[in-house]
Amino acid sequence: MPAVLDAPRRRVAAVSAVPAKHAVKAVPASDQLSVIWDATWRMYLQIDARVTGTRTRASFLRGCLELMTLSIDHERIKNTLHDLIVCHCQDEDIDYTSQGAATLRIPSDRGKEPDDSFIFGSLKKDRPDMVLEVVLTSGAIDKLEFYAPFRIPEVWIWESSGLSLFVLDGGRYKKARKSRLLPKFDAALAGSLATCQSTSQAVREFRKGR
Repeated sequence: MPAVLDAPRRRVAAVSAVPAKHAVKAVPASDQLSVIWDATWRMYLQIDARVTGTRTRASFLRGCLELMTLSIDHERIKNTLHDLIVCHCQDEDIDYTSQGAATLRIPSDRGKEPDDSFIFGSLKKDRPDMVLEVVLTSGAIDKLEFYAPFRIPEVWIWESSGLSLFVLDGGRYKKARKSRLLPKFDAALAGSLATCQSTSQAVREFRKGR
């Protein structure tokens, strides 16, 4: 396979070096981001196949290719939020299915793995009901713009300021105070507990605060 990262006609953002073929398994202290502009769909598919099974994620949107190497903190926050969502569904007797980081693609246009995703109720759906994203490092791809064509009802985004919920309204996402899918879910509390060192502690505190 040619070294696709050395192909002409692309600008690499001066954020971090593009991971070498045998270095993508390294886990940095914080998320590391590389951006390739004027990338092709084929390039995205090649790189995505190369980083499969590592902590590096490839995302593509209309010629913009992101490579994000996820930190331990990123994964810990994501897993804690996952467990809080599962805890809520179990306590409220809500049927749920976790689809994890199942890739979403529109050929030649966009492709990405969410940090987590869920279906509530029936499994007979062609897309998740909700996707979860953890943002420790801002990227070049707008996550709400990316997900809109898939018509995913809700996108939840955790940042240092907390957990924000966005609901699909007329083809665009609007920030909401509460989830339409899980109306009793305390997003403010969950967001504040996401950085707990102990996931079990976060779950206990979440149940106490409800």
